[in-house]
Amino acid sequence: MSFVGGGMVGGVGVGSGNDVHKFVEALQADFKTLSLETKKKYPQIKEACEEAISKLCTAGSSQQNSVYYTVNQILYPLVQGCETKDLKIIKFCLGMMQRLITQQVVDQKGALYITNALWTLMEHNIEEVKVLQTVTLLLTTNLVVHGDTLAKALVLCFRLHYTKNPTIVNTAGATIRQLVSLVFERVYLEKDSMGMLQATQQPQQQQQSVTNAVEEVQESQTFAMDAFHLFQDLVQLVNAEQPFWLVGMTEMTRTFGLELLEAVLSNFSAVFHENQEFRLLLKERVCALVIKLFSPNVKHRQLPAPSNGTAAAPADKPHFPISMRLLRLVAILIQKYHTILVTECEIFLSLIIKFLDPDKPHWQRALALEVIHKLVTRSSLIAFFCKSYDLKHHATHIVHDMIAAMGSYVRYALINASAMLSNGGQQLVGAPTQQPSSLNALGNNQCGFMFRGAYLPLVASFAPGVSKAVYLEMLDKLDAPMIPDSYGISLAYAILLDMTRSIGGVIQRTPELHPMPNTAYISEEEHKPLCLQLINSSWSGLLSAFIPLVETSIDEGTTEHILKAMQNYAALCGMLEQLQPRDAFIMALCRASFPPHYAMSIFTNNQQEGEPRSHQRSSSQDLSNQFINSCNADGGDFRPQIVAVGTPLPSASLPHSVMQAPVMLTNKNLQCMRAILLLAHHNGSILGTAWHMVLQTLQHLVWILGLKPATGGSLQAAPKPAVEANVGIQTAVMADLPVLSQMIGQLFESSQYLDDVALHHLIDALCKLSHEAMELAYANREPSLFAVAKLMETGLVNMPRIEVLWRPLTNHLLEVCQHRHIRMREWGVEAITYLVKSALQFKHKQPLKENLELQTMLLTPLSELSTVMHADVRQRQLDCVLQILNTAGEILSFGWPAIIEIIGAVNEHHGEPLIRTAFQCLQLVITDFLTVMPWRCLPLCISTAAKFGSQTQELNISLTAIGLMWNISDFFNQNQDKLMTTQLEDIAILPDFPGTVKLPQFDKLWMCLYAKLGELCVDLRPAVRKSAGQTLFSTIAAHGSLLNPPTWQALVWQVLFPLLDNVRALSSSASNEKVDASGNILIHHSRNTAQKQWAETQVLTLSGVCRVFNTKRELLQLLGDFERAWSLILEFIQNAALSKNGEVSLAALKSLQEIMYHNSTERKDAQQQDDEIWNIAWNIWLSIGMESTRMSMSTRQLPGGQANANDNQEDFYIPSQAFLTALIQIFPAIFQHIQVRFSSADFDKFCTVLTNAVCIPVQTDAMPYIMSTVSETQLTPLHDGILECMELIQKEAIKPEADASIRQLIPAIFRQLLIFSKFACAPPTFQQSVEHHKYGKASGHYANNASVEVVSMNYIPFGEKSISICVKLYQSTATEEAVVQEQILHDIVKALRTPLAMKYKCLSSSTWKLAISSLISVLHTGLKVARAKPQHFASLWDDLADTLDKFLFPLSVCTIEDRGLEEIVLDETIDCQVIELLRDEVLPHAHELPHQFIMQIVVLLNKGSIHSASDSNICYESDWKLREIFAKTCFETLLQFSLLEDQAVCNNNRLNANVMPAGAAGAVGKDFAGRLAVTALLHRFQEVLKRFNDDERQSGKCPLPRFRLSEISFVLKAIATLVVSMKKAPAAKVNKPAWDLLIGLYPYLVDCTTTTSPEVSRSLREALLQYTDLLQAPRLATDNAIQSNGQQQQ
Repeated sequence: MSFVGGGMVGGVGVGSGNDVHKFVEALQADFKTLSLETKKKYPQIKEACEEAISKLCTAGSSQQNSVYYTVNQILYPLVQGCETKDLKIIKFCLGMMQRLITQQVVDQKGALYITNALWTLMEHNIEEVKVLQTVTLLLTTNLVVHGDTLAKALVLCFRLHYTKNPTIVNTAGATIRQLVSLVFERVYLEKDSMGMLQATQQPQQQQQSVTNAVEEVQESQTFAMDAFHLFQDLVQLVNAEQPFWLVGMTEMTRTFGLELLEAVLSNFSAVFHENQEFRLLLKERVCALVIKLFSPNVKHRQLPAPSNGTAAAPADKPHFPISMRLLRLVAILIQKYHTILVTECEIFLSLIIKFLDPDKPHWQRALALEVIHKLVTRSSLIAFFCKSYDLKHHATHIVHDMIAAMGSYVRYALINASAMLSNGGQQLVGAPTQQPSSLNALGNNQCGFMFRGAYLPLVASFAPGVSKAVYLEMLDKLDAPMIPDSYGISLAYAILLDMTRSIGGVIQRTPELHPMPNTAYISEEEHKPLCLQLINSSWSGLLSAFIPLVETSIDEGTTEHILKAMQNYAALCGMLEQLQPRDAFIMALCRASFPPHYAMSIFTNNQQEGEPRSHQRSSSQDLSNQFINSCNADGGDFRPQIVAVGTPLPSASLPHSVMQAPVMLTNKNLQCMRAILLLAHHNGSILGTAWHMVLQTLQHLVWILGLKPATGGSLQAAPKPAVEANVGIQTAVMADLPVLSQMIGQLFESSQYLDDVALHHLIDALCKLSHEAMELAYANREPSLFAVAKLMETGLVNMPRIEVLWRPLTNHLLEVCQHRHIRMREWGVEAITYLVKSALQFKHKQPLKENLELQTMLLTPLSELSTVMHADVRQRQLDCVLQILNTAGEILSFGWPAIIEIIGAVNEHHGEPLIRTAFQCLQLVITDFLTVMPWRCLPLCISTAAKFGSQTQELNISLTAIGLMWNISDFFNQNQDKLMTTQLEDIAILPDFPGTVKLPQFDKLWMCLYAKLGELCVDLRPAVRKSAGQTLFSTIAAHGSLLNPPTWQALVWQVLFPLLDNVRALSSSASNEKVDASGNILIHHSRNTAQKQWAETQVLTLSGVCRVFNTKRELLQLLGDFERAWSLILEFIQNAALSKNGEVSLAALKSLQEIMYHNSTERKDAQQQDDEIWNIAWNIWLSIGMESTRMSMSTRQLPGGQANANDNQEDFYIPSQAFLTALIQIFPAIFQHIQVRFSSADFDKFCTVLTNAVCIPVQTDAMPYIMSTVSETQLTPLHDGILECMELIQKEAIKPEADASIRQLIPAIFRQLLIFSKFACAPPTFQQSVEHHKYGKASGHYANNASVEVVSMNYIPFGEKSISICVKLYQSTATEEAVVQEQILHDIVKALRTPLAMKYKCLSSSTWKLAISSLISVLHTGLKVARAKPQHFASLWDDLADTLDKFLFPLSVCTIEDRGLEEIVLDETIDCQVIELLRDEVLPHAHELPHQFIMQIVVLLNKGSIHSASDSNICYESDWKLREIFAKTCFETLLQFSLLEDQAVCNNNRLNANVMPAGAAGAVGKDFAGRLAVTALLHRFQEVLKRFNDDERQSGKCPLPRFRLSEISFVLKAIATLVVSMKKAPAAKVNKPAWDLLIGLYPYLVDCTTTTSPEVSRSLREALLQYTDLLQAPRLATDNAIQSNGQQQQ
C-alpha cells in the first residue's frame, strides 16, 4: 500500500493496507471529536481539524501519498490544542500525538513540533506525566529524533526531574534513565547499520528506495554524536560546569549525575571501547572527575573521639551518597574499562586500598571492601591487575597491596574488637560506635570469629564467586548507615576466599561463569610468569589473613571454608613449584592442627629458610600468641571445646615443660588435620619436600590420639586404659578416630596415583621422619612408628611399580632394623618382611617367575637383614623366609641363592630359637624345593645344610641337618639324568678340587656333599661326628657307583684321607678330663671324656674308610696310585691300632682284618704289585704287633712316692685281650700271601710279637672277656689265635712240598712253643718295666686307679696246648735233620722239666700230668732217634735223668687231705708208667746208652724202691702206704733189670763184644750195678727191721705212729718180693753174699712177730711164707750157683 510505502521507520512496519485504512478512519474520527470539543472556544483549532480531516481523506484515497507525508499538516491542530492550557483538550491532543507516534508516521519535523509543544507544557507544569510518556514514546518508537531535538527532549525531562512533585520527580528520573540508555543504544544500531546495511534492515517491504536508505544512514551517523554530547554534558554537570549540548538545564544533582554516568558506563562499555572520542572523554574527563570527587575521602582522617564525646567536624568531610556512588562508578570503570584505563585503574585501586586504612570511616572501609569483593570475584580482573601492575617494575603492586591490606584489615578488626571489649566500649580509630558482643551473646549455633572474648559473628554470607553489595546499593541513603562491627570481617573473609578462588581460576585457566567483554587475553607465554607473580604477590598477605581467621573462627563451616581455601592455594603453589609459599601455607595448616605452644615447639626447627619474617608474618604470629593467652584466660572467656587429650610425641625440639604437660586438641585442630589430609590426598603430587611437614603433623596427631600402627601399616585406635588420667578422648571423637585413621590410610593409598617423582618425595619425607624417630629412640624414648608403618603402606599400594621405590624404601627400613630400640626394629623388620611377602605374591605385569632382576631386587633387602646383629630381627627375617617358602616357593626361580644364603647366614651366637627357625626353612627347601631350584643352588644347599650340621646351639638340628644331606644325596641320585645333562656356565660356584683331573660337574656336586660331610665328621660333638660319619659312608656306599672312576681318586685323596688325618690329629689332642654331664644326661663311663668320644669317631671313620676301600678295591686298583693309598690307609690303621684307647685300637684291627681278608680274587698280571702290597701289610702288622705289645715302650717306670693318678692313667696303657686276639687273628690272612717269602728273621719278629702278646697282663675290665669262656680248661681267644698261627706256620713247614727255607723254621717253631709251654707253670710277668706289685692289687701306685688294675690270667690251658702241639709236632718231625741237629728233644725235656719238677706245686695238676704224658710220648719217639744218632744227643741224658728224678721224687708234698685217695692212687699209677717207660725203653737198651745215664736210672729205681725209708720226705704215715705200688714197681723193675735180665741178651752182648766193646763193657757194668743194688737193698731192710723192733719194744703198750707201721709193712712186703725175685733169677745174677744177707734177715723177721698191728702181721706172714723154700736149699739152685761161680772164675 502507498500509505505504508515509506513507513519502515525505526524498524517497525505500519501494517497491511486494511490496517492503514482503519487507522486513517480512526484519525478522522478523532479529529472530528477534537473539532467538536474546540468549536466553541478555539475555532482556529476546529478549522485546523477540519483541514486535517480533508487532508486525511485525500491521503486515504490516493495511492501515492501516504499519511507520512501529510503528518506535519495534521499535527498542527494538535500542537495548537496543547497550547490551550485546557487540560481536557491537552490530554486529547497528547493522546492523538501518541497514536501518531505509535503508528510511526511522525517525521523529524513533526517530532520537533511535538517536542516544542511538550516543552511548553513542561514550562507550564501541565500534564507532566503525560508529557514524559509522550517524550518517551517519541524517542523510543523510532529514530527520527536526534540532535538538538533530542537534547531539548532530554532537557525537558531533566527539568521535570527537579520539580516538587515526588511522583513526577521519580517518573522523570526513570524517563531520563531510559532515554539516556536509548541514546547509547542507538550507537549500537548505528554500528550495525554501518557494518552490514542489508543484513541489519531485513526489510519486510519489497519497495524500498535507495534514497531512503542513504538518508537513514546519514541520519544514523548522528547517533554517536548525540551519545557523545550527552555523556560529555553529564560529566560537565556532575563537575558543576555548564553543559554544551543540553541547553536549558537549570539544575543537576551530583548524585543523580553520577548514577547516570554509572548507568551509561555500566551498560554501554562497547561504545567506549570502540570509539576513540568516547575513550578520550572517559580518560580525560570522567577519570579526572572521579579523582577530584574522591579528594575529601582520601584526605579525610577520622580522629579518635575526645573524652567528652563531641568531635570537631572537619571542613571537607566525605559525603556518603557521593562516596558510595563514586565507588560504584569506580567499580564499573575498573571492571569494564581496565583495558583502556590502565593507569587510571591503578590510581583507583590504590585509592580503594587506602580506604581500608583504620583511620578511614567505618562505612568508607565497608564500601571499599564491597568494591574489592566485586573485583576479586572476577579472575580475569585479578589476572589483568597482576599483569598490568604487579608484573611491571615501576607500577604499584596492586594485587600484593590489596591482599596485604586485607590481611591487615582482618587482624585490625580482631584486635580492635577485643580492645573495645576490654576498654569497655572505648573504640579505636574508625571503629563503629556499637560495642561488639561478648561471649554472653554467643548462641549455640553461631558462626563467626572470637578473639580474646570479643565475638564477631558472620553477618553476611555470600555464595562462592558472587559479590553481593549491601551498602553500595543504598542509593536512597543520604547519611552513612550504621554498619555492624563484624560486617567488615565477614566481608573480608568472603573476599579472601574469593580472591583465592580467582587466583586459582587464573592459574588453572578456568573460564568465568559470566565472562565480560573487553577482558584482556593472556597468552600461553604470558601465563606462566603471570601465575608466578600472582603467587608472589598474594601468598604472604593471604597467609597473614588466613592464620588469624583460622585461629579465631568458632564454627566448623567457617573454618572449613578457610581451610579449603588454604588447601587450594597451597596446591596452586605446588603446581607452580613455588615451594616457599606452598610450604608456608602447609606449615600454617600444620600449626593450626595443634595447640599453639605445642605447634611452636614442633615447628620451630622446620621453618624454611627464606620464609619471610615480614611485619605481616610476625603480626600473625603475635596474634597466635595472643590467641593462646585467650585460651588460657579464666572466667567468662571463650574456651574452645577440647575433644582429645594425649601425651606429646617426644621430639628433639620440644622443651621439657611441653613434654610434661598433656596435649589438648580441639575440634578445630582435628578439622585442620582433616584439611591437611585432604590436601595431601588430592594434591600429593605437588607436595614435594612439604611432605615432611605434613607427615610430621600427622605423626604428632596420630601419637596424641593414640593411634597405633597395625598389620599392613594402617593405624588403629589402641584401647587406652581408663586409669591414664592424662589421656582422654571424647566419645564424639572416638567415632571420628576410625574416620581419621581411614583418611590417613586413604592418603597413603592415593600415593599409587602420584607420579614417580612425587612418590619419591613422599618416601624421602617418610624416611626423614623415620630418621628423626630413630634419633629420638636412641635416647630411649618411646619412638613413633608412624613413618615406618606408612613406608610399608606406601610400598604395599605401589606394588605395580615397586621397582621405582623399592630401593630407597628398603634401604631406610634396613637402617631401622639396625636400631637398638626394640620397637623400632620390630616395625622395621615387620615392614621389610611384609613388603617382601606382598611383593612376591603380587601379580606383576611381567610374571615374577620370569623376571630375574625383579626377584633379585625384591629379595635383596631380606638378604641384607642378615647383616643385622639383633636376634629379633633375624627371627622375623627367617619367619618371613618360612612364609615365603610356604606361599611363594614355586615362583622363586632366580631367588633361591638369596633365600639359601639368608638361611645360611645364621650363626652360632644367634641363639637356639633363631637357628631352629632357619633350620625349618632349610628343611622346607630341601624337602620340597630341590627339584625346582636351579642347578647352581645345589652346592649352596649342601654348604648351608653343612653349616647347620656344624652349629653347636642345638644338637638335634645338627643331626637333622646331616639327615638333610642324606636327602640331598637321594635327590642327586633320583635326578641324576637331569643333573648330568644340565651344564652350568658359572663354574665358580662349584668348589675346586686341586690335583684332580677335570671332574664332571655332577661329580663335583657329589664331591661338595662328601667334602662337607667329611668336615662334619670332625665336629666337636660326638653325636654329630657319629651321624655325619654314618651318613658319609652310607652315602658313598649307596650312591658311590654314580661317580666316574677318576672321581674316586679325588674322593679318597681329598675327602677320606684328609678326614682320617683330621680325626687322628684331633683325637690325639683331645682332653681326657671327664665331661660334665650337668646332671641332665647320663653319660656312659666309656664316653665320659672327650678322648673317649673321639675314640668312637676314630672307630667310625677308620672302619668307614676301610669299608669303602674294600668295596671299591678293584676300582681303586685300576687308578694307579693304589699302592700309595694302600700304604697310607694301613698307616692310618697302624696309628689307630697303636692308640692308647682300646676301642680305637681294636676297631683298627677289625678294619685291618676286613682289608686283609678281602682280596680273594688274585690277578696274575698284578702279582708283583700284590707282593709289594702284602709286604707293606706284613710290615704294618709287625709294626703294630711290636709297638702295641712292647710294654716297656708304652709305659714308663712309675716314680716312687705319690704319683698323680691322672698322670699315670695317661701314660699307662695295656692293650686289651680283644685287641691282641684280633691282631693275631689277622696274621693268617697276611701269611697266606707272604708265606713264600717268610724268612726266619720274619718268624723271629713274629715270635717276639706272640710272646709279648701272651705276656700282656689283663686289665680288670677285661675280665668278662676271659671269664666268659666255658671253663678254665679252655683257651682264651688270644691264646687260641696264637696257637692257631703257630699251627698254620707249622703246617706249611711240614708239608712234604714245603720250601727248604720254611722247613728251616721247624726248630724255631719248637722253641717258640716251648716258650709258651713254660707259661703253664710260670705265668709271664713284665717286671722288667713295671714293678711286680702291679699284680697285687694292694700296690700303692694303683690302689685307686682301676684303669691299670690287672688280674692274673689262666695261662695253663695255653701252656698245656703248646705242650701238646709240640709233642705232636715232634712226633711227626723227630727224624728231621734240623730237629735232630738243633737238639729239639733236649729242649723239650728241659722245657718239661719245670712242670715235672714242680709237680704238686703246679698251678694245675693237669699240667704236670700232661707234661709227664708228653715226656713219655716224646721219649717213645725220641729215644729211638737218639739211639740211632747218639752223637746229637750226648747232652740230653743228664737232663733227662735229672728230670725223671725230680718228677718221681718231688719236693712238693701231696696228702690225702689235699687230693683225696683216688687222686693219689692215680698219681702213683702215673709214676709207675714212668718206671714202665724206663723198663721198656731204656733198660732193655742200656748197652746202647751212656753208662753214666744207666747208673743214674738204677740209682733212681733203687731210690724208688726204698723211697719210703727216707725220713725227710715222709710227713704222714699214710705216705708209705700210698707209695707202695710205686716202690713195688721200682723194686720189681730194679730186680728185673738186675736179676732177671734175659740170658739171651747177655749172650748176644758177649758175641758182639768185639764189635762194640763199649756196649759190652756197659753190659758187664750193669750186671755189677744190679748186684750192688740188691745188696744195698737187703742192708736197708735189715736196718729198718732192727729199728722197728727196737722202737716197738721201747714203746711198750703205746702203739707206734701209723707211718712207722706202714713203713715196716712195706719193707716186709718188699722182702717177700725180693725173695720171690731172687728165686726166679738166673743163678749167675744172684751172688752168695746176697743170699747170705737175705737169710740173715730171718731172725729180725721172727722178732717182728710180737707186733700188735694187724697190717704188719699180714705183711710179716707173707714174708715168712716166702722163706719156706729157703729152709731146704734146693740142689738145683746150688748146682747152678757152683756152675756160675765156676764160669766166672774161668
